[in-house]
Amino acid sequence: MNKLVEIPPSEWPALRDSFLPNWPSEHVGYYLVDNYVKWVEKDPNIKNLKFYSLNGDWSDGTFVVVDRYQLFVYTLSSNNDRLTDLLRLLDWSKGFKVSSFREKFRPAVLTVVDELNLEREYDSDTFLYFLPRDEAKNLEISLPDGFSLKPMSSMEHARKANDVWPNRHEGSLFFLKRLIDWNPQIGLFNGNELVAWCFRLQSGPLGALQVDEKYFRRGFGSIVTKKMAQILAEMDQDTFALVGIQNIASQKMFEKIGFKVTDHCFWLRTIPTVPFTWKD
Repeated sequence: MNKLVEIPPSEWPALRDSFLPNWPSEHVGYYLVDNYVKWVEKDPNIKNLKFYSLNGDWSDGTFVVVDRYQLFVYTLSSNNDRLTDLLRLLDWSKGFKVSSFREKFRPAVLTVVDELNLEREYDSDTFLYFLPRDEAKNLEISLPDGFSLKPMSSMEHARKANDVWPNRHEGSLFFLKRLIDWNPQIGLFNGNELVAWCFRLQSGPLGALQVDEKYFRRGFGSIVTKKMAQILAEMDQDTFALVGIQNIASQKMFEKIGFKVTDHCFWLRTIPTVPFTWKD
C-alpha cells in the first residue's frame, strides 16, 4: 500500500541538486526546492510547510510541496504514474492552489482532481519565459530623474502591492509580506512613493509584477523586470516568469527584454469540500 512520507529538510539539498543535470531543462524543479532550502535556513520552523514523497523514495525526482494552501508538484520520471499516486494520498478537503505546474504534469493533476470530483475555482494557462543569467548581466537600465530602485521593506509596501494585485486572495497579504522579507524583490520609487514592483515567487518565477496606474506606459514594468534579472544573475541564477496567455502586453515586454518561451505552466485552484478559512 502506498504511503505519504515526509521528506526532512536535511534531504532537500540533495533533492534540489538532482535537477542540475541537463541544465536548464529542469530549472523549475531546482529553483522550487532551492527556495525552501534557503527559507528553512532563515526559519527552521516554518508553519504549514511540508515536502512529501511516495513511500519515502524521491530518487526519480517525484515529490510535492504543501505550503499553506499552495501545492507544488514535480517529477523527473518519464511518466506521471508515481506523481499521480502521490497526489492521491493528499488531503484535498481544504482546497489547493496547485501552483506553476509544468504542462507535462497536467495529466497527473487533472486525473486526481477528476477522480475526487473537485470543483475548480480557476484553471489558468501561462507561458514560461526564460532568460539565461549571462544575458541578464548585459541588460541596460535607465532611470528618470528623481527615481530610484531599492528593495521593498515594509508592510505598507506589501499592502499596496496586494491591494491592486489581480490575483489577490485570502491569505495573499501574508504571502507578499513573506516574499518581501525572504526573497529577492525590487521596487521603483519616485522619492518615497512606490510606483512599480516585482517579486520572486517561492517556486522561482518573477511574480506580482505591477505598476501603479498613475505611472502606466512609462516603461516602469520593464525597468523592475530587468533589475530583478540582474539581481538574480548576480546570485548566479537564471530568470523566468509566467505570463498569462491572454496578457499580450506583458508577453511583448518580456520578449523585448530578451526572454524566450520554453514551456507552459498552469495554476489550478480547487474549491474546499469542508468549511475552512486561512487565518494569517
